[in-house]
Amino acid sequence: MFSAVPRLLPLLLLPTVLSPPAALAANILAFMPMPMKSHFGGFQPMFEELARRGHNVTVVSSFPLANRRVPNYTDVDVTPVQGLPEIDVMQLININFLMTVTNRWFFANLLSAQMEHANLIDFLRSEDNSFDLVIVESFLQEYTVAIGHKYNAPVVNLSPGMVWVSVSRWLHLPSTFSYVPDCCIGVTDDMSFTGRLKNTIVGFVQMFVEDYLYMPMMKAKMSKHFTYVGSESRPTLEQMLNNVSLTLMNAYHAVGVCRPYLQGVVEVGGMHLKEPKPLPKDLQDYIDSASNGVIYFSFGSIVNLSNLPKEKLSSFLNAISRLKQKVIIKWVPDKSIKLPQNVKVGSWLPQNDILAHPNVKLFITHGGLHSIEEAVYNEKPVIGIPFFADQLSNMKLVEKIGYGKLITFDQLTEESFGNAVEEVISNPAFKDKATIQSQVFRDQPMKPLDRAIYWIEYVIRNDGAQYLKAGSIGLNTAQYFLFDVTLFLLLPTAIVAWLGYRGIVKVSSKCKAD
Repeated sequence: MFSAVPRLLPLLLLPTVLSPPAALAANILAFMPMPMKSHFGGFQPMFEELARRGHNVTVVSSFPLANRRVPNYTDVDVTPVQGLPEIDVMQLININFLMTVTNRWFFANLLSAQMEHANLIDFLRSEDNSFDLVIVESFLQEYTVAIGHKYNAPVVNLSPGMVWVSVSRWLHLPSTFSYVPDCCIGVTDDMSFTGRLKNTIVGFVQMFVEDYLYMPMMKAKMSKHFTYVGSESRPTLEQMLNNVSLTLMNAYHAVGVCRPYLQGVVEVGGMHLKEPKPLPKDLQDYIDSASNGVIYFSFGSIVNLSNLPKEKLSSFLNAISRLKQKVIIKWVPDKSIKLPQNVKVGSWLPQNDILAHPNVKLFITHGGLHSIEEAVYNEKPVIGIPFFADQLSNMKLVEKIGYGKLITFDQLTEESFGNAVEEVISNPAFKDKATIQSQVFRDQPMKPLDRAIYWIEYVIRNDGAQYLKAGSIGLNTAQYFLFDVTLFLLLPTAIVAWLGYRGIVKVSSKCKAD
């Protein structure tokens, strides 16, 4: 028997040969100081997993671990002293498509106030730390890329959703306006002429106007907040953005659009998704006892139902009161509000675990990306009432695929809401589409979290993995779009055409004279 060992040895060693080498334990900085819970929550499992795999992870954020400790995971708490800011979403509904860009600039300026946090100032000024890799979220805070220069470390960029033209430009990603939509203007990849016109206008604003109105603001923020030994010799902001090693996107084509990416841009949407845990007893009993099923209703971490106009809130509650299903709502209502008997509310609810329960028949959502991912993962049809950012586009994609219905806020009435609930629950086509989409989403060669960890460790192992960058980086706009070559070819063509025209005119004139 043992004589066969030499012959089997190559086969036994094959998995070791084919497996990527493990990255050495690295000091990693995750720099996500902005108080945006949904953004941080999508990537926080990745920080924990890196720590679990032996890396020393320092996380600068407004959301430190609560009531638990994770080995190798160090929080730098920069929670705003005055608490997390509230956003009046009613000011963001139905804004002009062009304002989706200018609002981002305004929001970027607003977010930069977080850089004045005392703990953040102390951390940035300290010269005691050393990191092998820096992870930043560049969303409306492109200046944070400078922290990679401070520590002379490769930079991994995190994107909370599909990258738009601004980011595509410095990553040198193809972003053709005819079929790659801006995620915040309410169009899908199947655009009408009007949609393509809007998408093109917004794209050109981000490609050219931002250079004169937005980027100077980002550079001013960088100069103000990122002053350290050696900062006077750092490259330009554009050069540092071009030099990002890897971009991880909280997106996946099964819940978004299919568009071209380079090797250094990786979809990792769904990292926060886990197999369901047992529900608290009160929720378990409530859902189990619903003979006609349960509807789960949540507008995420930003939209508070109490802040909606009274007539809109009444539309929800009146329609819900007539349903035969039980309804669970993430909400803390005012004591003056009388809830229907079939409603259970809670300030915090384990959303993914609730959606995993087979007796939950429908998810009513604002259309946030994490909520859509959880709905798809758990095969739940949805009704979406979007408010701002990418929510309208997300819900239009849901309708396009067929596992839910969209109700715009201005179309929301007791009747429209009630009819939509009745249609989605009673028509099995919505559930069937949700099941198919879930199978597509789950059919991946590796889990999103494992994919993210692999590529981060790849960057560490390969000293920044410079070869993942596009060969087009370094070309200016004229060179990238071949404007210079086009002009070079058109100019002699125009000269030849003009000389030919003049020759014809001269010959014609001579013939007439004869």
